[in-house]
Amino acid sequence: MRLSEEIHNFTEFLLGEQIHALEIHKRCDLDTLQDLCCLVLNRLPPRYIRHDVDVLSAISDAEREQLVEKTKVAIEESLKFLEQDRRQAPRD
Repeated sequence: MRLSEEIHNFTEFLLGEQIHALEIHKRCDLDTLQDLCCLVLNRLPPRYIRHDVDVLSAISDAEREQLVEKTKVAIEESLKFLEQDRRQAPRD
C-alpha cells in the first residue's frame, strides 16, 4: 500500500469542480491550466481525506461553501496573475 493512493487533497477536487463549473478548461490550454492549478492550490489550505465520504463528516455545508468561495477567488486572482505573466514581457 502506498499512502499517496489512499490519501488525497479535497481542495484539488474542489478546484477541479470549479474549473469545470466556470468552464475554464474550455478557454485555457493545458500548460495554462496546469499553471493555474499550481497557483490556486498554493493559495488554499490543503484538506486531506482518505475517502470522499469523509468530507461529509469532516466539514459542514457552510464550511464547504466557504471553501468554494475561497477557491473561486483564488482562481480569479491566479488567472489575473497569469494574464500579466512577467516571463512573457520583453526584457530590456
